[in-house]
Parts: sequence; structure tokens; C-alpha cells
Amino acid sequence: MRIPVTRERIIATAAELVDSRGPDALVLSQLAETLDVRQSALYKHVDGVDDVQHRLSLLARHMLAEHLRAAAVGLAKDDAVFALADAWRGFVRTHPGLYAITDRYPTAPHADLVAAVGEVVDVINRVIAGYGLSDDDSEQAAWSLRSALHGFCVLEAQEGHPAGADPDRTYRRLVELLCAGIARM
Repeated sequence: MRIPVTRERIIATAAELVDSRGPDALVLSQLAETLDVRQSALYKHVDGVDDVQHRLSLLARHMLAEHLRAAAVGLAKDDAVFALADAWRGFVRTHPGLYAITDRYPTAPHADLVAAVGEVVDVINRVIAGYGLSDDDSEQAAWSLRSALHGFCVLEAQEGHPAGADPDRTYRRLVELLCAGIARM
């Protein structure tokens, strides 16, 4: 008995595919083969690979926001920043392909993707709010935190850390520097 093909099953399978083989593995022929259907059957549920990438990007951002939110609940200041940072890095390690799709699929002009990014930013803003900064400083701190975590995690995923460096120690030091900088603001 065949499991019916649905948009949800296609997206779930595509998410597994990109996490296990990387975002370049996302081609409809491979997706159809993984689902054991003809490629033409996919078009009843998705509008091509671009649509699948869009939906994966949306899924990844929602998942990241929820992961960050769950990690930072009930914590404040440095504890919240460390929890957020660890959750961010953990998400990228668990879902490397999904996370990579977020960089490959631009948010503009898609309102749903802009809103999904807004969910992630909202979690960061809530963590930063614990420091009691001015609106301008809070915005700058949130942007810096997001940029640093994203940059480190992307570099780490691409094995872009210096040879011989301990990535765990380096990440911890990065978060310590960010916390010190935010507190100093």
C-alpha cells in the first residue's frame, strides 16, 4: 500500500533530503525518487523546486524561532544569550541543510518569509530586552548578536574555522564577548 503524496510529505521528505545530503541535493527528480513516485506527481502539490525551496526556507525559520524561544524562556541577560546561542548552534548542527536553504532563498518580496524572519528577530529582541538598553542600543545589540551567531555557525558548517582551533572554546569566547559588549552598552 502506497502512502499518498501530499504537500506536507513532500516538504518533510525534502527537509530530510537537504539535511542528509545538503541543499544541492534538492532536485525534483531526486525528491520523486525518494518518495517513490513519478516527478510529474509532485506538480499536483508543489510548483517546482523553487516552491519547495520557499517552503523549506519558511519551515526552517519557523523551526529556528521555536527552538530559540524554547531555549531562552525564563532566562535573563547573559544566561538567556548563552541559551539562545547554544540553541542556534544546535539547530544548525541538527539541520544543516535546512539552515543553508535560508541563505539560498531570499526573503524579499515574500511576506511570509519576512514574517518568519521576524519571529527569529523577536526572540532575539526579547533576550536583549533583559539588559534594559535604549531602543537604538537594543536594535544594534540584536543585529550584532544575530550576525555573529549566524556567521560563526555558517563558517563552522563549512569547516571554515582555523586549523587546530577548538570550535567549542571559540564559540564560548564569542558569546562571552557579545555578552560583555551588550552589558557595556
